[in-house]
Amino acid sequence: MNMSGSTFPPPYITDLDWDCYLNSNESDANYSCWYESLYPDPRGPKDPSYYSLKYQIVGTVFQGIVFLVGILGNIMVVIVVTRTRSMHTPTNCYLVSLSIADFMTLIASVPNEILAYYLLGDEWIWGQVGCAIFIFLQYLGINVSSLSITAFTIERYIAICHPMKAQIVCTVSRAKKIIIGLWIFACLYCSPWLFLTKIKPLQYKGLEDRETCTFALSRKNYLGYFFADFILFYIFPLLLSCVLYGLIARVLFTRDIQKNSNGKSNGMVSPQESKKNSSNGTSARAQLYFFKSIKRACPFVVCFSSNSASYAKILVNYYLILAL
Repeated sequence: MNMSGSTFPPPYITDLDWDCYLNSNESDANYSCWYESLYPDPRGPKDPSYYSLKYQIVGTVFQGIVFLVGILGNIMVVIVVTRTRSMHTPTNCYLVSLSIADFMTLIASVPNEILAYYLLGDEWIWGQVGCAIFIFLQYLGINVSSLSITAFTIERYIAICHPMKAQIVCTVSRAKKIIIGLWIFACLYCSPWLFLTKIKPLQYKGLEDRETCTFALSRKNYLGYFFADFILFYIFPLLLSCVLYGLIARVLFTRDIQKNSNGKSNGMVSPQESKKNSSNGTSARAQLYFFKSIKRACPFVVCFSSNSASYAKILVNYYLILAL
């Protein structure tokens, strides 16, 4: 193959904004990408670099704690709910689905993050199959968590705001069917990730056979997929939860006002005492609902907080794509 100066790509071309650099005079149909077949990094081999010992210890300890607490907590939720007959409710069914999804996300992401502290740069050791499966499981776990929280929120809204309708709609059998449907949808939606990743060789001075797990296509080809992911599984569930919990709050406060109004018309108390009791009752009710709202919102907050690293990576990809 001719290795004259004309075959080298321009210096501004990087692995982020071009898939293959082909010489216009090259006629070989089997010619592979220039940077993959000849020089994986146009800048030449890099110097090996590792994280500092202090960084390794701190990262391992903190992520290890998150991993252990998350794994044990999610396993305990599943065991307790499945073995306690009285806890077989629609709400707990969604919590079990959420726990399984969070468990999957932790298994697919945290051990690899800890292992990365002791490897070279972006080195990947699990091969092509591991690259596809781990990325698929991470996105699947995050998306199923979001869908489970959304279904949980809708179920709570129906149970509180439409209690008569909830007797028919909010049943364990229906919740199980909804959960199965959510998992099937998420699996189908995330299945392209099984084919959108690849293994790319890394070049380090004095080291051979080093690989990294990266995108199979140019990053700009993922733009629509990333934004669909962000809107369907983050923005939409967040806005829907805010609206539904706002409606729940309005219904509870309205019921409280009606109850106090009925008590005032039927009770034999003075206007001052009635006003004081009404004020105290409304205040107590407001405080009770405030803490209940926090409790109900905790799974949502914890879910997206625990997966914030994955969403941060998605946002970084957005900026990299827009910068191209």
